[in-house]
Amino acid sequence: MIRYFNKAIGPYLSFDKKSYLYFGGTGYLSLQTHYRFKRWLLKGVLKYGAHHGASRQSNIRISLFEKVEKVLAQQFKAPRALLSSSGYLAGQMVAKQFLNDPYATLYLPDTHSALKIDPNATETHYEGLDEKLKELLSLKKQPVIFLDSIDFKGRHYPEFSPLKTIDLSACILVVDDSHALGVCGLEGEGSYGILKQLNPKELIVTASLGKGMGISGGVVLCEDHRASAIIAGPTFGGASPAALAGLFAYLEAPEIYQKQLLKLHKNTKRFIKGLDSPEFFDNHLGHPAFGFQSPQLSKELKEAGFVLTNFPYPTERDPMMSRIVISAGHKKKDIEGLCKALNTLIPNLK
Repeated sequence: MIRYFNKAIGPYLSFDKKSYLYFGGTGYLSLQTHYRFKRWLLKGVLKYGAHHGASRQSNIRISLFEKVEKVLAQQFKAPRALLSSSGYLAGQMVAKQFLNDPYATLYLPDTHSALKIDPNATETHYEGLDEKLKELLSLKKQPVIFLDSIDFKGRHYPEFSPLKTIDLSACILVVDDSHALGVCGLEGEGSYGILKQLNPKELIVTASLGKGMGISGGVVLCEDHRASAIIAGPTFGGASPAALAGLFAYLEAPEIYQKQLLKLHKNTKRFIKGLDSPEFFDNHLGHPAFGFQSPQLSKELKEAGFVLTNFPYPTERDPMMSRIVISAGHKKKDIEGLCKALNTLIPNLK
């Protein structure tokens, strides 16, 4: 079932003459409906204009890009940060770095297509990965491992247990952190610091800024030499940059981010505590998304007044993605009502 709306999507929806609570999407901090944050966005538009599409390599430049990149690098504890117009483009810029010899690319299960030049690239399973790496190294190849930090099956963030059994010291690790950056960790620091402790030869993290940060854009967190290589390529200078109004709001509203993150963490803990059967869901510790595989539950939740993420992803040919998403915009009574419904419905599922 597809529904169209002509306003920002928030926790409360109305259609077919009925009101619903919405527990879906990726607006984790609910910044899309946050009044003061939207005011900062408007101020950004007034200061920088509706659009700035000039190349980052132009002879006439706006200094805000470099300023934000420095702040992002500091916030997420990376040597360098590079902005792009989207998280998808950030992933593609990185993936293009490893097209030719001596690189050998390995995609772990459920890696997002943003990290793949060929969306149909074969995935490498965890079993036998260590032996595969040894084989590639013996052939003088440089292994590059791609994965998502949040795979919505609980395998990676925050422990990354499958990677801890592997010697990564000779491997380049590329991780899409779109669903953790700005969301996971006490300060929303995401996965970079945790991944660094795995001691890969090189670590590159890409992410959308639209999910945890609530603004249009993407980012690459990497070492200095990798940033220089990406900048030297055709994509960085050839594509339009990130939207300036959002970058301005990001710099000017740190207290809004902090308060919304605190609300999100509080709501997530309240949801887990209110469930009789939290093990029913696939969840990453500290992340506000809870996946499940039950069309019956999705249907019965809608009948009870709850709408959630429920569609094939990323294409219509893919399996149904059913997910409950907690946000900072939900109130205590919203979460308690959802928990009550789940505790009634789950035991009776066929």
